[in-house]
Amino acid sequence: MLGLRGALSAGAWFCRALLVVGACASVDALAEPVEDGELVGPLAPQLPVYVQYLEGRAWIVDARGAETALREGMLVDDKEGIRTEDSTFVSLVSGDGSRIVLPSSSQVELHWEEEHERLQIMLRQGQVESYVRKQAEDDEHYQVLTPVGVLGVRGTHFRVRIAEGETRSLSEVLEGGVAARRVDDEQSAVLVGARQGLNLLPQGELRPVELLPAPRLLGQGGRDMSSGNWTLLLQPLPGATRYRVQLASDEQFLRIRQERFSETPSVNFSGLPVDTYHVRLSAFDDNGLEGMTSVYQILYLPAWRRNAP
Repeated sequence: MLGLRGALSAGAWFCRALLVVGACASVDALAEPVEDGELVGPLAPQLPVYVQYLEGRAWIVDARGAETALREGMLVDDKEGIRTEDSTFVSLVSGDGSRIVLPSSSQVELHWEEEHERLQIMLRQGQVESYVRKQAEDDEHYQVLTPVGVLGVRGTHFRVRIAEGETRSLSEVLEGGVAARRVDDEQSAVLVGARQGLNLLPQGELRPVELLPAPRLLGQGGRDMSSGNWTLLLQPLPGATRYRVQLASDEQFLRIRQERFSETPSVNFSGLPVDTYHVRLSAFDDNGLEGMTSVYQILYLPAWRRNAP
């Protein structure tokens, strides 16, 4: 439980704006986990991982392929996996305090590599976002494996996802650094630094590129009194082909409630209860790489509720 307590107490630094219905403001901010300072090094074995949060439906998949409904508070151990359905988000905490977030339609398998004493996340489908606790030793104690590549870290915040058809994988590093290489090809290794992304292809040169900056939020609109529809208006970002907006109930974005993708800088949500939401914005470039994030704190109060007697 020590690792869990460490994860729950680990905050995040955010620059944010508080928006109330009828008002609008904007800020460009990177959402980063707080540095642990002297709390470096393993707290406990990294497996099993603890299911901290579940929104939607997901399943534990054992070594034989049998599935069991996932619930908050469960432990997921070596050689077990997790599969998420549509509109589902799962947050996991490992024994050393690292955090793993799985969005919709994703599947991973967990493996403990005895030789190097490290946790391996085998990404079979979708995406995994990792907040990896820094270690004292200068080695890769955490790896994400995809069908085409291996990404190893000592401590960082990064995303990995498999492109459609599994012909490539994409990774974006928001903080720290990631060593990326092709499967069974040590000579292909490159370092992907903070604010950089990589298309990990089966062949050709691996070359990190700069990520798009974070989008800005311009305001709100389209609040439908009867349906509870809510529209967030983003400033158009040069080079962006698609936008992503996530709503969470916590500033670490471990408890994601909804997310939407849009090819325009107007993103619609519906069915939301009155609440204060942490809102995270990002944009994709023409290579499919997701850029940096900006974070806002917004009080969602539909017009019908605000005008109620």
